[in-house]
Amino acid sequence: MTATEVVTQITEAAVSTGFVTNENNTTYMKINRNIMNSEQDLIMNEQVFEDVQDFRYVGALINSINLISDEIKSRITAGNRCFYNLRQIFRSRTMSKAVKIKIH
Repeated sequence: MTATEVVTQITEAAVSTGFVTNENNTTYMKINRNIMNSEQDLIMNEQVFEDVQDFRYVGALINSINLISDEIKSRITAGNRCFYNLRQIFRSRTMSKAVKIKIH
């Protein structure tokens, strides 16, 4: 199968599902377990799409080598940020201990 046939099939599938490609908002990622930095832009119907190594999809961090450790680090960091933003509430004497435990 040639590259033009693949582009044609992708375009037809996109049109049939109502998917509209926007060069500024659409990126693509090639998943490969081998660590390779072969970032190449994809050219399809005179539109250039950027190759990315990772992105967020529905709150989950997805990367091109499919490592879960990056997602775990990201969630721990987000939890720490949330906890330290609430530290004044936890130190407050106006709230009861039970409410603070529920927040935590």
